[in-house]
Amino acid sequence: MRRIPGGEFWVGGTFNDDEGPLFLADVADFCLDETEVTLASYHECVAAGACSRAGKERVTCSESRAASRANHPVNCVDFRQAESYCRWRDARLPSEVEWEYAARGGSKYYDYSWGNEEPDGHACWKQGQACAVKSFAPGAFGLYDMTGNVWEWTSDWYGPYPWSRLEGHARVYRGGSWSRRFVKWMRPQLRNRYPEWESGSHLGFRCAATPPRVNCARDPNHPDRCLRVVKDVRCSKGKSFNGARCAAPGEPRCSQGFEERAGHGCVRSGAAPDTQVLKNVADTQGVVGVRSPEFDEDCSTNYLGRPRAFRYTGGDHHGRNAVSRNVGCKNRDVGAGWNSCCCP
Repeated sequence: MRRIPGGEFWVGGTFNDDEGPLFLADVADFCLDETEVTLASYHECVAAGACSRAGKERVTCSESRAASRANHPVNCVDFRQAESYCRWRDARLPSEVEWEYAARGGSKYYDYSWGNEEPDGHACWKQGQACAVKSFAPGAFGLYDMTGNVWEWTSDWYGPYPWSRLEGHARVYRGGSWSRRFVKWMRPQLRNRYPEWESGSHLGFRCAATPPRVNCARDPNHPDRCLRVVKDVRCSKGKSFNGARCAAPGEPRCSQGFEERAGHGCVRSGAAPDTQVLKNVADTQGVVGVRSPEFDEDCSTNYLGRPRAFRYTGGDHHGRNAVSRNVGCKNRDVGAGWNSCCCP
């Protein structure tokens, strides 16, 4: 692991709505794995009986070619498998604030983990599979592959900024992967998410730890973690941060029916501290696909047997995925409210 010196850090961006509002976090010192967890390291946990075997249902899963991919990142593991591995090492998954802080070089605010140059020559992307760890030069804090190779699980539930949620239906993962072809997916501020039980060959992890003598308020349910500290928020016009939320002048710290909880802001009164996974049901209501022939050439070049481009709208992301997959399409790009797909 590398020790990452903490500090104040503005979290977030302006590309997607869920990257805001920007907020100023006080990040305590923490340690983070120098590389993504490799297949060989994960096998040690499996041999010890503390981890279940990674998936190998796709040729791009490292486990499917284990003999030649020992030094590749383990992938095709869900959140619970990643969490079990880190626990076996007396470690934990990083929070998404810690992850973004490390990936952007802290107060240097890099565009990518190595600096501000675009990813070509710096990261494993636009590839047919993941790369061996340390295939590219290290970036901020001496860390490898924070941008590209595989996306990385974090410990946080997906939810609105600035606070960490007590519960949710999906966990956040960060960093871009080997399969991405558009620069926007490689931005460290970009937030992606999956339910805990889902996995993929695009997704792996690295572990973090809180040094024993670090002085921070600890999470009572996870004493190995520091609570999130939010010092300021760039609130919308007419509101300011009162220490718990963005509120208009004269409003209470929390709205009626909510109470303040350290590290979590305003939560519903009586909300249980234990997390509960909520089933993520795909919304297919109103999903339609319309031809977008301007992307046919891209589909023909990059998606064998799927030469026709369509733009799917309606429903939610999972619903659009379900409908397009049902007719043999694959995503080429996604955005707020749409999926661009290559189809037979």
